[in-house]
Amino acid sequence: MGILESYRDRIKLYVKNAGVYLLASLIPSVLAVLINPLMAMNLSPEDYAVSTYYASFGLLYTPVLGFFITDYYLRKYYILPKDALYQLKGNVIKIFLFFSGIVSVISLLGLFVFVKGTHVSFDFWPFAPLVVMTNYVGILFSFQMSEYKIAGKAKSYLRTSVIWGVIGVILSLILVVVIKWGAVGKMMASFLGSFLPFIWCLIKNKEYLGVRFDKEIFRQILLYGYPLVLAAMLSFFTQGYDKVLLERGGDIEMLGYYSVACSMAAYINVFSNALKNTFQPDMYKAIAQKSVRKSAAVGGFVVLAVGLIVIVFVIICPWLIKILTAGRYVQSTGMCRIVALSVITSTLYYQVSQFTYGTGHSKLTLVNKIIGTVINIVLITYLIRNYGAVGAAWSTVLGFLVFAVGNIILLFLNRNKLFLGNGLENPSNK
Repeated sequence: MGILESYRDRIKLYVKNAGVYLLASLIPSVLAVLINPLMAMNLSPEDYAVSTYYASFGLLYTPVLGFFITDYYLRKYYILPKDALYQLKGNVIKIFLFFSGIVSVISLLGLFVFVKGTHVSFDFWPFAPLVVMTNYVGILFSFQMSEYKIAGKAKSYLRTSVIWGVIGVILSLILVVVIKWGAVGKMMASFLGSFLPFIWCLIKNKEYLGVRFDKEIFRQILLYGYPLVLAAMLSFFTQGYDKVLLERGGDIEMLGYYSVACSMAAYINVFSNALKNTFQPDMYKAIAQKSVRKSAAVGGFVVLAVGLIVIVFVIICPWLIKILTAGRYVQSTGMCRIVALSVITSTLYYQVSQFTYGTGHSKLTLVNKIIGTVINIVLITYLIRNYGAVGAAWSTVLGFLVFAVGNIILLFLNRNKLFLGNGLENPSNK
């Protein structure tokens, strides 16, 4: 009877947390949906194209900015004593501020050379700097929200997410709809919507700025993160390279329609991310318990739930796009339905890869990404050259599937030593 009550209590907790996280994402997202017709009426296909184009390059440098430091911190959260965790958090914040700042400057210079050297159709200024700076200031807030989740502070997560989400929506209305700055306004709103909570995070965590910098912690973070960073950078060839090829093709308007399709399908992530956020701690607990069965159960449930959401979205997609774009971008409907399927394959890959690097086998993730990227480059190039933007949509779906299947195969081949590289020890004791 005690066991049944324990399971019942856990299920109630899951449902409660899922509801809180879903609500936290749903409130600002609903507001974004409500203003989307106004945004669509004030943004041209070219505006959508330029913002999506530069955002796609974030897949190359954002992994270096964050360096999977948050994931490292989450893995240590249940292991380290309170004082050691305090020390780790202080070092994490300092690394975000200084190391990530240097990476941002280098990334911006590299992007400038590429844009000018390849004669990209879009201006470098102010679009590229806005995107790079948005990604830089956003990582500290993302860390804060992840800490709320792992600590079980659902109410703090809800309150913080809703407040800053609403502010972001208001900024978009002012800069795009009222002032009518087009793509510049859209990207400026994103920047301010990340910069303001960045300042808030600094004030909230100012006590940690006095923590002594520990070179050993930094070294352990680098050792943990570099295979994951390299692997994550290769994701550009699944989610970003398609935009580059479409821009090279010269059909900027079609790139704009494709961008709208991707942005509409992204609304599904409100629900998928809430599910992943809710069960992320359970995945780490299952890994800590060295239970493949529990890990598979958590991951499988998330994929199944996301799949059901995607099916509903695909059915109502034509109606949604017609309303949410004020009838201006109905041409995006077919591509949106296809891109929506990638939420399923990406969720599958996310769950498998989370288990992989959570068990300390980050190098398997890198090997899988290298092999999968070679396959995907060929696949994307073929599909876009022969089918244009529709081919790009399908390449997104199939790209994640290639990575997921490859990761599963590598895990199977290494099944006898899955938890030998768990690496959950305290790095300060090494």
